[in-house]
Amino acid sequence: MLKIKKPIVFFDLETTGIDQHNDRIIQIGAIKFFPDGTEKEYNWFVNPNIPIPKESSAVHGITDEMVKAKPLLGDLASELSELFYGSDLGGFNIKYYDIPMLQKEFARIGLALNLEGVKIVDAMMIFKLKEPRTLAVAYEKYCGKTLTNAHDAMSDIHASIEVLAGQLKHYGDIPDSPEKIHEYCFPFDPDAYDSEAKLRYVDNELAINFGKNRGKTLKQLAATDPSYLTWILNGNFSEKVKQAVREILS
Repeated sequence: MLKIKKPIVFFDLETTGIDQHNDRIIQIGAIKFFPDGTEKEYNWFVNPNIPIPKESSAVHGITDEMVKAKPLLGDLASELSELFYGSDLGGFNIKYYDIPMLQKEFARIGLALNLEGVKIVDAMMIFKLKEPRTLAVAYEKYCGKTLTNAHDAMSDIHASIEVLAGQLKHYGDIPDSPEKIHEYCFPFDPDAYDSEAKLRYVDNELAINFGKNRGKTLKQLAATDPSYLTWILNGNFSEKVKQAVREILS
């Protein structure tokens, strides 16, 4: 399906809700593909240590009773590190949901998911660029089947992989490597400083590229609002971004 030079992990999360700051992971499904053609599946249910709202259980079918005896996320730290580190990432809507959620959860248990150099193959981004719909509609369109078990992590990730395969066949202009798909979905910004473009160069000065201080340079903030830069140092940002902030503050 894809021409890969290093492992790529397709994954999906089920969670207690959609708030990346306060909700927690309750299921991680993943399939890891290796350049030699082999693959390995992973499926963990996780005790979030907080109640699962009934509204969320109604979506994915996972209840408090089902996860109360399952391991905490921290108990899976070594296995998750082995799964994700050194791999590209794939899935459906992972760029803006699953990856940020995983980064937040990793930070809580003392791990870091560094995306520098990581290529992202997001079937939803391709779908949105071509026909913005849902995974179920994408599955029916590209696979010719009805998705009968949506919102189960393993079912969703299997469906995402099938959708990607269908997209590669359906569209003649979709590239077939993680590197080129990443560039297709997330065009290169020549002024971006880091892979997530949290910082970018403005008139040769590093500036914030998100939130209330978008457009302000690090030098400006160091002089007028150093607490904001301290917030970045304590937040869920890449080491490259934090290092740039440290250099300005020092």
